[in-house]
Amino acid sequence: MNATAKTHMLCWKPGTDDVWLCPWPDPGDRSRGYWTALACYTHVQHADARIRKMIVFVEAMHLIVRDRCDPQAVHRALLGLDEYRSGCSDDMPGFLDAERRYGGDE
Repeated sequence: MNATAKTHMLCWKPGTDDVWLCPWPDPGDRSRGYWTALACYTHVQHADARIRKMIVFVEAMHLIVRDRCDPQAVHRALLGLDEYRSGCSDDMPGFLDAERRYGGDE
C-alpha cells in the first residue's frame, strides 16, 4: 500500500531537521514528543485526494515558515506521500528515486 496523508502522520520538532512520516495509527507511540499532522486528523481522513494534496502542501509551508524546520528535511519526508509527489515536477531533487521506491499515486 502506498503512503498517503490518510495513512501516515507527518511528525516534526520545530527548528530542526527532525521531520519524518509515521504510519497511522502510530505503532508504539513513536510520535510522542513530536508535533503531528495529516492522518491523525478527521478532516484529512474524510478529504478527497485533491483536498489532501492541498493540505499536504499547506502543512509543508507551516513547517518551513512557522516552525522553522529545514526545508530540505521537509521535502525529503514528504516525498514519501503520494499527494506530495503528485504535485512535484519530476526534476525535483529526490523525486525520481522516491517514485521508484514508493510507486505511483493512490
